[in-house]
Amino acid sequence: MSCSAQGMHIAAIRLGLGLIFGLLIVSGYVVVPILFAQADSSTEAGRLAGHIFAAVNQGVLLLAVALAAFWFKLRQVSPPSHVDWMLLVLLAALVGANGWLVAPEIESIKHAAGAIDQLAKDDPLRMKFGMWHGVSSILHLLASLAAAVLLMKGAGTQTAACQPSGKGCASV
Repeated sequence: MSCSAQGMHIAAIRLGLGLIFGLLIVSGYVVVPILFAQADSSTEAGRLAGHIFAAVNQGVLLLAVALAAFWFKLRQVSPPSHVDWMLLVLLAALVGANGWLVAPEIESIKHAAGAIDQLAKDDPLRMKFGMWHGVSSILHLLASLAAAVLLMKGAGTQTAACQPSGKGCASV
């Protein structure tokens, strides 16, 4: 692989890691809290948040697949560690579980209950919603932390760099 191609692959990995981290942080800790603070009803804010998280989850999973492909392509020059692979698989599993297992459960509760904020605090559906919402929040937090660790480690990008002389690639 040429030095410029290798550099582009490493840049793509770094960009992918940054996008994953940004998608998780901005959606969960900036956009959705603003929605709930500004929306006319928490029901409407929750509906919009569900759409946002669905799109974010799909984007994160696509980026995780792209990162795995770039890591595989660069495995001879700049192999990611086993920890990097485990963190990426963990991140994808957390996001997938949140999107495909937890979110449908939350949606079914909202469908059965209507406006959650109109239910009594001790209503079983409201309590079940609260439990699943808490599970979703924990999964999102753990995925965000895994993304932060991957980004801080520079996973899969730390061992290869081009020599300034243009004579190929060297390890750093």
